[in-house]
Amino acid sequence: MCIKLATYNIQFGYGQDMAYDLGRITQTVAGQDIVCLQEVTRNWRACEHDDQPALIAYALGLYGAFAPGFEVGQTANGPDGRADNRPRGFGNMVPSRWPILYSRAHSLPRAPVNPEDVPADFYPLVDLPRTALETVIDVPGRPLRVFSTHLSHLPGAQRGAQISVLQDLVTAVSAEAQLWQPDPSLSHFVEDMAAPPVPDDTILCGDFNFEPGHPEYAQMCGHFADGWALGGQDPEKVGTCVETDGRFSTLDYCFFSTAIAQAVKTAKVEQANKSSDHFPVFFELEL
Repeated sequence: MCIKLATYNIQFGYGQDMAYDLGRITQTVAGQDIVCLQEVTRNWRACEHDDQPALIAYALGLYGAFAPGFEVGQTANGPDGRADNRPRGFGNMVPSRWPILYSRAHSLPRAPVNPEDVPADFYPLVDLPRTALETVIDVPGRPLRVFSTHLSHLPGAQRGAQISVLQDLVTAVSAEAQLWQPDPSLSHFVEDMAAPPVPDDTILCGDFNFEPGHPEYAQMCGHFADGWALGGQDPEKVGTCVETDGRFSTLDYCFFSTAIAQAVKTAKVEQANKSSDHFPVFFELEL
């Protein structure tokens, strides 16, 4: 079975022309089986107060899970005086052709920033809380554990600490209990559903904010296989993001656990697509 997998930092739906157009995003990833998205928002004024996770899932006709790295409460009241309970959110999403058996959000650490580690053109005070969205997708015959994540843009120890958390989340699978145990006393809670699996086969996708020459890349490759290399590409040359100075950088990856690495057949980036400051990245797997 061929599986089409994509990862895409959508920059809130703003393209390189600085126009907001969520339709361009959904058109870009239409036809994919599993998609990992970053910088997805909910109820942002700059994004027309759109509930982007709901709109994306509906436009694609796919199942969807969303996890904000944070939500900011609104203080407004509606015409009837009731509180406006539509918090502003920013985070990651996974749309999937197959049912999402469960999803969990994992907060990633935010280490104190040493100003000496940060170049002058960085802004350490605007680093946002980051999250890793864990999903288990009911791929026929082989459930997959898929993460959509977005690491800090700051250099130094912060990304390394976040990668350590990702590694622990994946390698601790064998020691982790099921989400619930079969117990008649829980029937009212689980509605007679069997506990979903927590498979070893794991894919970690997203905007990792490091380049192949950075130490964090080596840190990831010490535990996982880089999909670029598996798909016959040189990660130093693919270019997945256009920087403010116009150069291309490689920041977006899919990393694979050992048992599923051999399933990767192709990898490509669509640099002609200007719907975001990042380019959409596509992989094909044969399971």
